[in-house]
Amino acid sequence: MWFVIVLVSLVVLAILLSCIPVELVFRANTRLSPKFSLKLVWFFGLVTRDLRQPSGHGKKKLTEVEQKTESNWFQNIRFTVEILQTRGLLKQLGRFIARTFKRIHVKELVADLKVALENPADTGLLFAFIGPINLLINYFVRYPVKIEPSFVEDSFVSGYFNGSIKLTPIFLLSSTTGLLFSMPALRATKKLVSYRCKSRR
Repeated sequence: MWFVIVLVSLVVLAILLSCIPVELVFRANTRLSPKFSLKLVWFFGLVTRDLRQPSGHGKKKLTEVEQKTESNWFQNIRFTVEILQTRGLLKQLGRFIARTFKRIHVKELVADLKVALENPADTGLLFAFIGPINLLINYFVRYPVKIEPSFVEDSFVSGYFNGSIKLTPIFLLSSTTGLLFSMPALRATKKLVSYRCKSRR
């Protein structure tokens, strides 16, 4: 009996806590030296956690990305195309993004990014997917967001990205559950698991 009471109390507490808005404040700049910060603000500002990465960590990650081979980039992009071609997935993702943006309050969003790969042809292919996403973001969110391909940059991503968003977790429960358990998502997950298993052999 006590176990049931405790369990129900925990569920009710979790629901109440999920009704409290969460604010994410992020800052990123790679023009001079890679810098990234992410701050979590919760419980009406009483709980704040700074998730900044250690100095030099972002640079190390950037170097690792730059060292990926051309064949790996092409293979990953080709697999991304295959995943997106899953029947009904793009439509389901569009609905999920639309519902999510309706629940998220964007307080600030400014971005000016340039993306470059080692091979210019791969850069053009990558931007074929980044471009529609950029248009979608600008359609739903009226903020200055610009993502462009670069054929002269040495780094993978250069520019800056600043923003602050607020959301209430409980409002995302239904849309997230609907996406994860939809047939297109399950088909895409099956492809992903199969791909991971083959890549480990």
